[in-house]
Amino acid sequence: MIARELYRFRPERARGAVVALVLLLLGSASAAVAAPVPAEQIATPLTAIAEGHDTAFGTAVAPAQSLDLARSSGDERIRAIIGRIAQEVSAVTSAFVTASGDPIAATKAAVAQFSPETAKDGASRSFEGSAPSLSIMRQVLFVPKKSAAISPSAVIAAVSQFEHSPKTDDNYYEYSDPQNLKAARVSDLPGSESSWLAGAQPPMTAGKTYALKKCRHIVILGWYCNTSLYSVRELGGIPALVTFLRPMPDGADNPMFTDDRAKNIVDGYTALYVAVEAKDLILVYNLGIQSKAGSASQQSRLNDGQKAEYRQLLRYLETKLGAGKLPF
Repeated sequence: MIARELYRFRPERARGAVVALVLLLLGSASAAVAAPVPAEQIATPLTAIAEGHDTAFGTAVAPAQSLDLARSSGDERIRAIIGRIAQEVSAVTSAFVTASGDPIAATKAAVAQFSPETAKDGASRSFEGSAPSLSIMRQVLFVPKKSAAISPSAVIAAVSQFEHSPKTDDNYYEYSDPQNLKAARVSDLPGSESSWLAGAQPPMTAGKTYALKKCRHIVILGWYCNTSLYSVRELGGIPALVTFLRPMPDGADNPMFTDDRAKNIVDGYTALYVAVEAKDLILVYNLGIQSKAGSASQQSRLNDGQKAEYRQLLRYLETKLGAGKLPF
């Protein structure tokens, strides 16, 4: 209608108006893709998984629980952790997509509100409480869109491949049936210098659930393992990798595990990777929270390990995506 009226007076101006209108519509569509994700759009599907209402994860999940023992039930403590994750991820991704200036600087400033160490170093592992206790793991990184092949979905696929692959000092075990660990076939995935890079496992297929036992054997101390369920999906319209601990009560594991590998070293775990695009950059933000009835030992060592794995993830994404050295 506007363009038609303008044609009555100056055709060249009408053509300009049409072009402007098209650009405006395209701009609006682009903005919709990179819109901030409300916390409830993250919390709602995570809560469904935690409550056993998600068919892909099933009922055997052990989410992290808050330290607020004044809450009347474990369900409320679980929802408190999910709310905490959703609020933080929403705040960080919103700062990224709405930045009027440098999106990296804006994102770092948002991350610093939750963890100055993560904003400075790109990753950290912090601890709260003594018994019970929480371990909070964070990572933040940025991937330039140097080609059409680099998209949020492609980045999450690469992240899932990294999570799927044992690191040098680890041993992973993959179950063929996440819903029935006792009857599943178990694949032994030993770590090596190349197991997480040149010899990486395939990316996780979107919509499929994976059950992985991630272990590390420490001389004299023995096995330290967690068995978790993983799924690549969309949350609030953005690609994500979701992780929940798989509970391991006595007798629940596959018969091949008769030692400490049949146990989890934490009591609950909820984690989320998301990838969001804005201004020719893709933000990857990872927030995971583990809960434990006792206290976390070796805290400095665990924090150092978190940062070492973050450096591996950077190197992996640089190699896998061909994005060059990632900015930070």
